[in-house]
Amino acid sequence: MMAKPNIHLVNSPETRQLGDFSDDDLMLLARANREDAFEVLIKRHQSLVLGLSVRYFADHSMGTDVTQDVFLALWAERERYRARGKFRSYLYSMTLHRCHVVARQRKSHRNKQSKLTTENKARATHTDQPLDALLDAERAREVRELLTHLPPKMRRVMILRFTQELPLEDIASLTDQPLGTIKSHLFRGIRRLAKLLKEERP
Repeated sequence: MMAKPNIHLVNSPETRQLGDFSDDDLMLLARANREDAFEVLIKRHQSLVLGLSVRYFADHSMGTDVTQDVFLALWAERERYRARGKFRSYLYSMTLHRCHVVARQRKSHRNKQSKLTTENKARATHTDQPLDALLDAERAREVRELLTHLPPKMRRVMILRFTQELPLEDIASLTDQPLGTIKSHLFRGIRRLAKLLKEERP
């Protein structure tokens, strides 16, 4: 009796490395509790999340904490993800949302402290810095603080444009917004930010 041939499916998962799968496929595998697939996603995109978070806070330690929070949240909420070929956009949104939450928490905490204590700590931290570097850091901190006063969509465009230095076309793709809308958010955001800066410096 002739032996049955071994059937080998060319497209079966066993014939492919996890690194060959798309982001959407990896998320579907993660929904099936494949932690190894999720680890591939982390390795593939952690530099993107970390880069955005560090630039947002101008603080590597804060950026690292936010990056961990984002991927923990992504794993916890993996069943909510819908595979539509827009994983990077989804991840950008998650990261910015987490940055906004952390920024609000930090602002609330600072408001509970005395202004004098906060200023003294800042002076102690930056005592040994060159004056030009200190001024640049303070200006950047001031701008980041004022960004929290902008509407969320406008704030997102400003951050992606001026901290990530993304082209407007890429921002439109990541945020699923028409290019004209992105330009409008950017124009109005710059005007509003300039007005806020003027009000802060009478």
